[in-house]
Amino acid sequence: MLQFYGTQPPAPLNGLRCGGTCPHCGQRASFTRMQDLIENVAKAAKLRQIMVTYHCDACLMPIPVAFEVTDWDPTRVDKARIALPVREAFDVEHVPDEVKREIEEALACLSVGAHHGFGAMARRVVQAIVRDLGDDGRSRIEAQVGEMLALSGVEESVGDAARRSLLPADEADLALPDMDRRRSAVILSLLRDLTYQLYTRPGRVRSAAGT
Repeated sequence: MLQFYGTQPPAPLNGLRCGGTCPHCGQRASFTRMQDLIENVAKAAKLRQIMVTYHCDACLMPIPVAFEVTDWDPTRVDKARIALPVREAFDVEHVPDEVKREIEEALACLSVGAHHGFGAMARRVVQAIVRDLGDDGRSRIEAQVGEMLALSGVEESVGDAARRSLLPADEADLALPDMDRRRSAVILSLLRDLTYQLYTRPGRVRSAAGT
């Protein structure tokens, strides 16, 4: 997932520093811009979308990043996305196959920027966990999500959207909230924490104990 350090878009292109998960090596790294735009040509053509090439600072492979241009004086850009599918890393050690399948499909949605699809699949991940855990599954998930949101200090609107995406309280909550890159990032972090706390960590302890 693409992220920006310091100045956030929409902003002048030259002032943006970006990074994220490299689609080539899968590592989290900063990205360095490889080449300059021929801005006078793009400006004269009044292009509304441009592609800028960066390289991953971990593996040095090229990464094309697409932007929408909001202004050409100076060049201001918004809605950045890596123009290659990026599969976010996710530890599925000891995670049941039913839950794992839903996670893989959720990550596939996220890899192409389908944030609403990711939100829908994230809800299916939680539903699969509830089925696997049984009667107290929902209450355990609610407690874990509530604790993580409280510890993270995310904005109330973002946390509320994440909670409603994963755990609709009633029929009024069944409609998914609007999703974007930021909300997807929060939900992804919550899913990682849920599966780690409920499956991976206890599974590793059991393995260490030989049970």
